[in-house]
Amino acid sequence: MTLLEAHERSSSYGRPGPWPRDIILKIDARTFPQAFSPDGREVRAALFAAGADLEVEQRVRLVRHSRGPLAGEPKEIRLGPAEVGRAYEAAEALGFEPLSAGLRALERHARGLAALPSADWMQRYLQALARDAPGADLRRLGMSRERFKRQWRDILTALQAAAGLARGIAPAWERLVSERLLGDSKLLARVRGLVVAVLVRADPRWEGLPAEDSADLLEAYGVRRKPGLIRCAGAAELRVGARVYRMEDFVPVAHLPVTWADSWVDAVANARVRQVTTIENEYPFLAYVEETGGPSGLGARGEIAVYTAGFPDPSLVAALVRLAEREPGVSFRHWGDADVGGIRIWWFLRSRLGRSLDIFRTTAGWILAESSRGGKPLSALERTALARINDELARVDGEDVAAARDAVGALLACGMKLEQERY
Repeated sequence: MTLLEAHERSSSYGRPGPWPRDIILKIDARTFPQAFSPDGREVRAALFAAGADLEVEQRVRLVRHSRGPLAGEPKEIRLGPAEVGRAYEAAEALGFEPLSAGLRALERHARGLAALPSADWMQRYLQALARDAPGADLRRLGMSRERFKRQWRDILTALQAAAGLARGIAPAWERLVSERLLGDSKLLARVRGLVVAVLVRADPRWEGLPAEDSADLLEAYGVRRKPGLIRCAGAAELRVGARVYRMEDFVPVAHLPVTWADSWVDAVANARVRQVTTIENEYPFLAYVEETGGPSGLGARGEIAVYTAGFPDPSLVAALVRLAEREPGVSFRHWGDADVGGIRIWWFLRSRLGRSLDIFRTTAGWILAESSRGGKPLSALERTALARINDELARVDGEDVAAARDAVGALLACGMKLEQERY
């Protein structure tokens, strides 16, 4: 079985003979420590006998020592194209699951999902995945064959969930979404990381998004995992039923139930707020509120600061969209990380708002100046993603879009990514 596992990792897997080289297992103390221990004579004899039987059955070939005190004893077990089929038969009889079982299931599952109505990008992804599966090309999943073999059943579940999300769902709690898509309220949570990985690779909006920026990505598809909150700071009066709440009394910042979203929009509009600043990360959000004089200081400036927690949840996005539609005179700006994730979050918000969303603080000039003090190097994948984002933005007009393209250009020029905490 060790030989077959090595074969499944090799470049010869799935190829007819001749192979560049056989799969070789050394018969020595390193590979079989028990057989070569001082009291391992019986184990070693049983090992040699089993190898000889497999050789007679043409499931492996043995290479023996040709000289010295070990002359005639096996020194290697080899597997080549002539033996591999029979070797699999023997291993499967003992309960070994071949990689091909998972690959066949992946091909069938992907083709079946691709035949269902869904987003074009998801259908293209699934079709390509089905084409690649017979050749054990798993690059579209971003994983090794060894990992796929361990997880292929969960991967099929993740593909089913991702395809369902791509079709579009009404925003709901994760367990409700899981029950609707998978028939099990807890299953989506179990495969959440795999679902996110599929969506990052399938949905062109997230191309190149690093893993650290994708933890809350399912929120963008309507999957709610945390109680909906509008975390914000500023001065405004919210009327909820018969009560009135002053936002500036919530210090350092307000954590408002999302069920108050309509009241929040009314309050911001009535307060004649002129500027909404969305902020990607928590500590920069708290620091910004503090440096601007707290909620009252923001109120004096006619500004509301809103924490998005990475990709904002659907309820927060809906509230911001309602505010933008109601108050065309209010300007919006976003402060995020200077990296693929930050640009993607800005573009996600900008696309939902349907209006200008200025780049705040992590501008091209700041990136070029700060990169001289170092940063995290961009990976090749991140460079490719940024270049494609630039191409995508080139088709959109607007001063904010031009500023975003300049920021992307600065990232590519300096070859670094910077977190907003650097500011």
